[in-house]
Amino acid sequence: MIELLLFFSVVINVLFIWYIVQLLRRFLSFQEGLDAFALKLEEYETHVKIVNNLERFYGDETLGNLLRHSKAIVEESKQFIAVLGEEQEDGEDGEDGEEEVYGEEA
Repeated sequence: MIELLLFFSVVINVLFIWYIVQLLRRFLSFQEGLDAFALKLEEYETHVKIVNNLERFYGDETLGNLLRHSKAIVEESKQFIAVLGEEQEDGEDGEDGEEEVYGEEA
């Protein structure tokens, strides 16, 4: 009887381990996609900054609002990525550096 319970316990543990590995793979895939999306947002923000600083559009209020909105979205995506499991040190260092850059430009 104990052998049967031990067998079922081993089978259930193997299934749980397999399931956890599958979840981790999906999570890592999702996080990679989110990181790529955050990079695209940063590229977009940079592009809007360049357009806003062109002589033709310099000081345009619509582009200024678009730039502020882009910065807010980039920051929000970084916070979301940090919540998803980046190490606490890496998340804080990356966010602090970006805030300094934004503070200089604003």
